[in-house]
Amino acid sequence: MAYTDIAITAPNSAEEGELVSVSALVTNITASDLSFRVKLYAVQDIYAVPAPGDLLDTFEETIGSGAYKTISGSFTMPAWDTTILVMVHRFVVHWDYDNHASKVVSLETKAALPTVLGIGALAALGFGALAILGIALVAKRQK
Repeated sequence: MAYTDIAITAPNSAEEGELVSVSALVTNITASDLSFRVKLYAVQDIYAVPAPGDLLDTFEETIGSGAYKTISGSFTMPAWDTTILVMVHRFVVHWDYDNHASKVVSLETKAALPTVLGIGALAALGFGALAILGIALVAKRQK
């Protein structure tokens, strides 16, 4: 059973190169004051071991019963989705895993220029309109 509750605040998406601010509220949900070690990461792959460069912030301190502590950081959005990862360890006789939470910040892409197919469809509409106009003119002359 976890001794903490974690609530991550981060945008759902961001554009490449955008500065992304994130934070997490870590609440001690036990009846005791306990020491916690909290780490905030921005990682490409949730299943990989976080690299030192992925660490946004960390703290180690006692959080009172029912109290909370906020951890925050920021990163520049890369050209891929990024997972915000919060890992919590607790100290009761020795350090032990307590809890974790994650949230994905998706890469937001700008609207692409019309595709070749899109341009072809527009051209077909234009030629179709000209053909109808031509048929109408021929029909008018025959009267």
